[in-house]
Amino acid sequence: MALEEKNAEQILKELWEKEAKGNGKCQEDVKFLYESVQKGTFSKRDGLCDELYAFVEKVDCESGKTPILGRNIVMDEENEEADFLLLNQVLTLKNAPLGKWPSKGNNPLWQQVDLNLAICKGEGSAFDETGKIVAAHGKTEAEKTALLEELLVNNVVDRAELLAKYEKPDEAFESFTFYHGEEKNHAYAEYPSKWHMLRNDQINAYSMVLSAQENGALEKLCKDVKAQEKTAERLTAPLTSEAERKAFYEKELLPFVEAFRKADLAKERLPKYKKAREEFLAQLKVVKDLQEKQGALQQTFLRNWKEEKQASKSLKDAEAAIEHGKRDAENAENGKKPLMEQRDKNNADLEDLYKQMEKTGAEAQQAKNEWSKYNEIIRTGFDKEQQLRSSVNAMTKLLSKKKYDAVMEQADQCAKEAIEAQEKAPAAEKRMKELAAQYDELEAVQKRIHNSLTSINEKLTQLTKTINTARASIVKKEEEKEQAKCHLESVEKDHKAILEQWSKEQGDDKRIMLDPDFVKELLSKDAKVSAMRAAENPWFSQNYQKEREKLFTLALELQQAFVAASECCTANLATLAQYLGYWKKGKERIVFHQADREETSVSLWQTLFLFLPLPAMDLESLSDLFADARKPGVIGMVALEDVDAAPPQKLLGALYRGRRAVTFEKTK
Repeated sequence: MALEEKNAEQILKELWEKEAKGNGKCQEDVKFLYESVQKGTFSKRDGLCDELYAFVEKVDCESGKTPILGRNIVMDEENEEADFLLLNQVLTLKNAPLGKWPSKGNNPLWQQVDLNLAICKGEGSAFDETGKIVAAHGKTEAEKTALLEELLVNNVVDRAELLAKYEKPDEAFESFTFYHGEEKNHAYAEYPSKWHMLRNDQINAYSMVLSAQENGALEKLCKDVKAQEKTAERLTAPLTSEAERKAFYEKELLPFVEAFRKADLAKERLPKYKKAREEFLAQLKVVKDLQEKQGALQQTFLRNWKEEKQASKSLKDAEAAIEHGKRDAENAENGKKPLMEQRDKNNADLEDLYKQMEKTGAEAQQAKNEWSKYNEIIRTGFDKEQQLRSSVNAMTKLLSKKKYDAVMEQADQCAKEAIEAQEKAPAAEKRMKELAAQYDELEAVQKRIHNSLTSINEKLTQLTKTINTARASIVKKEEEKEQAKCHLESVEKDHKAILEQWSKEQGDDKRIMLDPDFVKELLSKDAKVSAMRAAENPWFSQNYQKEREKLFTLALELQQAFVAASECCTANLATLAQYLGYWKKGKERIVFHQADREETSVSLWQTLFLFLPLPAMDLESLSDLFADARKPGVIGMVALEDVDAAPPQKLLGALYRGRRAVTFEKTK
């Protein structure tokens, strides 16, 4: 018996009931999603909600097994040309992050592929098919760390570009009062009196959270990232346990807020931000100029390769069309020969037939005339006999026997002739009908021959048209062949010039070209050859990498200076500390009204992402800490470790709150 198919609403209900039995922190997320689907308020348009819905529909509640989460490109080893185009589509320079983690080296090719797909700056089939959740599976711990670092780089640099649009950081925010606080203007404490929201929500698209089912794996990744920190003191921190969150508050958050309140913002921090902004924008121009310059040569190479393929194809198509035209003309000529022979034979047969029909027709007419003559004699002979006999009577016989005998003799002659005609008429009639039937048969043959000639002439006309069309096509295709040949020679000349220009690059400007030979070696069955290519990263020069590393460093400095110079950021961070229960009013913990929690929590967390680019927390803690964030897409990117080991219901909160995601499997 087939298993009953369940819809998303039924599955969410079962997951909620299952989570509720364990009293897990994720149950409120599952319940919220279930009720949203049940009420029809769940929208697939926002963030990862469409992917979340599809994920839920694949969950098997009985087995509890987590469905595959995320996609990636698939290479077609049978079609190296398609692989070549696919890799070039993904690895175009404009699709890569503007910045780079300061490792003084290239990213391995497949890491760059995962990275470019995850940040999704490009367009095309590879990005469309992969979607918003990229599966970076089969990674070692070191590879996961490296990819996380580069994702972090992209988010920091792209966010810095948006932050740099503001001459003063607080111009980026819009301020709001609380609703239910007991202090002046409904605030919850003397400071801060308001909360603040970024005017440009696109800035929030570059926030990032690292999450996992197992806290051990999470701590390992955080530790590895922190071990590589060379450009900033504050990049990531684990926030899973209460102890970790309190340690972060005491060591990072509280000292920052207190220092800010004591410092003279205008004199000390705003000028620092302006300087960081100028340096970042200057370096951003350097990187973008290099990207455009080096990317132009790459695009020229790809365009030339495609033109060469097209020119070669056009030449082959023209040559094939010429051969096809010749075959068509030759086949038509060969087809005409038997038709013309048949036509000549039919014409000769028709000529003989016309003669035979003329003779048979004449004989038939003669037989008809003879038969008609006999009928006339029969019709008139007996009548004349009667007339003659009745013209004389007995008196004439007595008075003029001689006259009487003469009339009787004439009457006997008429009767005799009529009787002879009666005897001859049937034979004449038979002969007439036989000849008429022969004529009809000849006429039917004549029609068949005539129809055959009509068909032959139509076929000959069509074959002649085919020959003329083929010859005209051959002339046209010969012209196209010459044009394609000239174009191919020109393209090949351009290709040679591109390679010469490429070969002139020396030292830090030298790059590896992603050409068909590279792809062939990348997919080689020789493990050493394949590994050698996989370790490389085409299109990037060392000089470009150095400038990208500088940009990341300056982007971090800009972001830190932005937060440090923004009273709105500091106010939100102070509010977040109060919201989490660490910053107290006197000795009492500040308790926010639920309406204020839901209204402010999103902006508070998004400010923390500016302060701490990569907070890390397990899935239950993420659901717990973001419980009041009921809107989808609060987090720009969610990096999910050990997705294959996590119960499906625990992934729902992270997916609901993300705009993009990258997933890792548990390292074997």
